[in-house]
Amino acid sequence: MDKKRTIEELIKSIEEDLEKATGAALESAESATHDEARAEGKYDTRGLETSYLATGQARHAIELKESLAALQNFTPPDFPSGSLIALGALVTLLSSQGRERYFLVPGIGGTVVQDDDSSPITVITSKSPIGSELIGKRVGDRIQSGGGKTVISVS
Repeated sequence: MDKKRTIEELIKSIEEDLEKATGAALESAESATHDEARAEGKYDTRGLETSYLATGQARHAIELKESLAALQNFTPPDFPSGSLIALGALVTLLSSQGRERYFLVPGIGGTVVQDDDSSPITVITSKSPIGSELIGKRVGDRIQSGGGKTVISVS
């Protein structure tokens, strides 16, 4: 797997998501302050609900912007044999369900990318349950997430 190329693809994807999220946040903010959102009675909560939506969308846009900055400033390190798992590691785990591969990055995770051999790799952060367990582990260590898995490679 070409880590730098994968990070570039993630950056492009986040940039597209950020553009959409920013537009949605601006549109919701306009709707929340529009005359039609004004309450017509004490039980009319349209304006309040729209403002909650605008706030949530603005927070999402901020998170995307922070993730984008983190990825743009990140260079994945090399992991010689015996290295501890850290951000930038491509980790292969073995469990009773088979092999699973994870790429630890700063910022945002949850995306699945395809390796050169078309095998799926899940992009995760150190804040995710599996990511937080993997940080500091090395080949041969076990983690408990998902019923127990063994680290079989780090690159």
